[in-house]
Amino acid sequence: MGKRYRKKNEIAVEEANVLPVMNIMFLLIPALLLAMEVASMAAVAVSPPKFAAAPSDKKEEEKKEEKPLKFKVNILEDGFRISTAAQQEGAEAGQEQDSSKPTIPLANPSAPEDDYERYDYAKLEAKAKELKSKYKHETVVTISAENTIPMQVVISTMDAVRGTECKLLSIGEGEEFPEECLFFQPIVEAGAG
Repeated sequence: MGKRYRKKNEIAVEEANVLPVMNIMFLLIPALLLAMEVASMAAVAVSPPKFAAAPSDKKEEEKKEEKPLKFKVNILEDGFRISTAAQQEGAEAGQEQDSSKPTIPLANPSAPEDDYERYDYAKLEAKAKELKSKYKHETVVTISAENTIPMQVVISTMDAVRGTECKLLSIGEGEEFPEECLFFQPIVEAGAG
C-alpha cells in the first residue's frame, strides 16, 4: 500500500476534543435530576371541582354545619385578649363592646414589666379548657403579641393554651391525644391585632 501525501491546498482537519464537554455533562445530569425532585415538591396540587348532584353522607353535612373555632390569643401589655370565630363575627356586626381592652387582665398590674409572671396564665388555661370542652376536635390556636412583649411571655402563653399537664412526647403515632392536651398547635403571628 502506498502512502498518502497531502496536497498543498488541502486543509488539515483536527478532531474535536469532547472530553471537557463530557465532564460537564456528567456534572449537569445529577444537578438536573435533583432540580426535578425539588420542582415536584414545589408543585401545587389541583383537583377538579366536585359536583353537588351526588348524594352526600350525613357526616359531611355535620362538618359543614359546625363552624371552626378560630381561637386567637393576643398578648397585650395589660393582659390577654381572647377571640373566637363567633366573637369575630359579632365584632363585624358591631356587637362586641370594646376590642382594645384585654379579656383577661394582668394578675399583678403593679409588677415590673420584666416580671413575666404578672400575666394570668391560670385564667388563660381555664378559658382554653372551656373552649376545648365545646370544640373537642380543635387543636390550633393563633397567638400574636405587641412588639414590646418579651419572648418568654409568648412561650408561657403557648404552654398555658397547650395545657400545663399535657405531655406530647409520650404519644405515639396514630394514638389519640389525651384530654389534658388542649390547643397544642400554635400559630404565632406578628403584632397583636
